Amino acid sequence: MSNKMSVSTVINEGGREGVSKSLSGDFEVKTTGTNKKGYTNPEELFAAGISACFNGAIQFPLERDGLGDRDRTIRAEVALYGDLPDDHTTLHLEVTLIGKIDGVSKEDTLKYMKETDGICPYSKAVHGNVDIKYEAEE
Repeated sequence: MSNKMSVSTVINEGGREGVSKSLSGDFEVKTTGTNKKGYTNPEELFAAGISACFNGAIQFPLERDGLGDRDRTIRAEVALYGDLPDDHTTLHLEVTLIGKIDGVSKEDTLKYMKETDGICPYSKAVHGNVDIKYEAEE
């Protein structure tokens, strides 16, 4: 059995036009479905979470191969699709993760990203439900 490493709790009031706050008080963000200055949306929050988690998880195969000290970035683009207001069942997400690892070729970066798909808790959580595409930059 695995050890519980952490628990994070965030409460949302108001849905997309609302506020999300952590119980600790360290995190608060206003959300919207439109483009309002100072607000974000759930897709942007998901992009922040999956890019941070994935960038942390890719550290494991990089360290194994002696590349753990390389600077790297993971950019997440999260798209929301659907046909509103008529058909709520069509709502779904698509994620594109774009990786860059200093001094590592695009081909090898993609190899590490595909391996990390099986390590990152976010990737594993959405597997089979959200299409994730991988791209690499040099």
